[in-house]
Amino acid sequence: MNINAKKVPVQRGRLLLYAVCILLAVFYIVVMWWGITPKVGIEYKMYYITHELSDWPGYGKLDYIPGTEEIATSRNDRDGNAVEWQTCMRKGQGWEKEQYEGSTNKGGVSYIYYVPTQTADNCSYTVEIKDFDKSKTDASVCVYVNGRQVGNIDGTGAYTFEVGNISQDELFTVSFDSQNCSFTLWSACLWQR
Repeated sequence: MNINAKKVPVQRGRLLLYAVCILLAVFYIVVMWWGITPKVGIEYKMYYITHELSDWPGYGKLDYIPGTEEIATSRNDRDGNAVEWQTCMRKGQGWEKEQYEGSTNKGGVSYIYYVPTQTADNCSYTVEIKDFDKSKTDASVCVYVNGRQVGNIDGTGAYTFEVGNISQDELFTVSFDSQNCSFTLWSACLWQR
């Protein structure tokens, strides 16, 4: 038997092994690139990647029609039955897990996110506070819209804040920075005056 005849299958096997290794390396690089720069919806990114959302709203569910009042409870009551009102499933971090009687903050900063479906001028943001527990006499909640303070909450009741203009398809962030207190949010509505 010829020695060169034995080398040909071995060389083909090595070439095939090298080709498989190169393909695997390219595949892993592509997967890492997709992991670094995913092309996913904002809801998916905020819930699964950055963990900014505490509730999974669903794809396209951060979209908001100005004037829609949302109640800050879960989609189901304590018995597991679906509630009859529009729920606020756009809450970010900073809220307690149980949300049957409204959403109670954990202390610190709590967030709500909106992606308006239309541009509007002269908008207001109204919240209804169901419970307000003051631990100290200087307890208050500073309300911020896109990082700009628009007012304070210091007890139960309805509060309206002037927020200015909103832009279509741009993330609109409301944050509640609680100082020495806890509060329960019942409803929220972003509307045009």
